[in-house]
Amino acid sequence: MTEEKKQEEFELIPVTPLRKLEKRIEELEKRASINERELYREIIQIVRMNQEIVDALIKANDALRIELSKLPLKLEELTKKIDELLELIKAAGEEEAKPIIDNKPLIEKIEKLTEINNKILENNEALISLLEELSRKLTKPLPPLPPKPPVPMKQPFTQ
Repeated sequence: MTEEKKQEEFELIPVTPLRKLEKRIEELEKRASINERELYREIIQIVRMNQEIVDALIKANDALRIELSKLPLKLEELTKKIDELLELIKAAGEEEAKPIIDNKPLIEKIEKLTEINNKILENNEALISLLEELSRKLTKPLPPLPPKPPVPMKQPFTQ
């Protein structure tokens, strides 16, 4: 029961109306020689302001209760969504852990293709070197031809 009293003691209220009340009380204390009629008016105004504060406090308290009553439902929804998210993460982790395809045949084929590619590469390099050598031979200037012996002139044939 003492806990309930402690909870009731802590409430949120606007500070501005309280400050106004404090100022009014200070003014009343300063004016001790006020006639009774004016004193009653001041007291009535203070009571009215006090009632306004109480009304504002009640409204704020009700609004707070309404919002707090919504909180457990929202927390429950949040918990459900977090549980769903965790289930999705677990399912995704299990899917990634399973081997989807047997990669051995695929890896073997890739290795064969790599070997064939290497052979083609070697053949291409050999062909390129042969072509370069042939090109060098063709672009080399030819050695001068040896001089030809003079051809004897033939005499015209007479008959």
